[in-house]
Amino acid sequence: MTHTGDGAGAPEDWSDLPPPGQGIRGGLVVVAAVSVVLLVVCAFAAGIFVWANMRQSVPNAAAPVVRNYPSASAPAASAPATEAPVEDGPRASAYPAKDITDLNRVCDESVYYPELPKRAGKAPHPVVLLVDDGVGFGGRIQDNGYHSSLGYSKSLDRTWTPADPKNVQLVACLDRVSAGSKIRNCTFDDPDPVTASLVRAGWRLRVYEAATGRKLLDRKLSGDDHACPFVVLVGPDKKIYASVSDRVVIAALRDLVNR
Repeated sequence: MTHTGDGAGAPEDWSDLPPPGQGIRGGLVVVAAVSVVLLVVCAFAAGIFVWANMRQSVPNAAAPVVRNYPSASAPAASAPATEAPVEDGPRASAYPAKDITDLNRVCDESVYYPELPKRAGKAPHPVVLLVDDGVGFGGRIQDNGYHSSLGYSKSLDRTWTPADPKNVQLVACLDRVSAGSKIRNCTFDDPDPVTASLVRAGWRLRVYEAATGRKLLDRKLSGDDHACPFVVLVGPDKKIYASVSDRVVIAALRDLVNR
């Protein structure tokens, strides 16, 4: 049975409708294209995010690493070598003692002469007395007469005033170290008349083993000889200094020489 309606809601021309399934395929194509675009965008954004995180996790990732390698034309600089510390104490002379005056270096330069005999064996032990009164006329002089109170003999001379440094075991250094008040005036006529003031003085006596520089004695002495000397060197200040008497020097050296 055929029903005939009034046509409400139905298209008036069926030819305007798309063929079956055509509208659905077009929509799928559009959706697929949009999805691809979104995937590309998301992948790009994800890549940027991962790159940024890696940059933050590695310190100074963007800073180039520079290494300097030495070349043959420019060798690498090395640390400056430090000098060995200088040791305190006496040192051996670079040359042997040929004259008594060479032994002044034992007193003034902390030098010793290893070729000389040590203070060993049977006494006596020969000693030289080298005096510096501070006046400044050529430094030290050897005192050759201070042992006269012991007598006169070649044996005593070889012990107390040896002439050859090869026989010396002990070097005695007598230095004036201070000056004091006036004691008296001393007048001299030769070569020209001159008056000088004799003043008190303090002295220091040191004794060293010539072969090793070992110090055996260090003592303060007073200038106890207040007599005007027969011969003296007078400086520009017109002062002469009370010396240590021979007996005091002998007393200070006797044990080292005779034992």
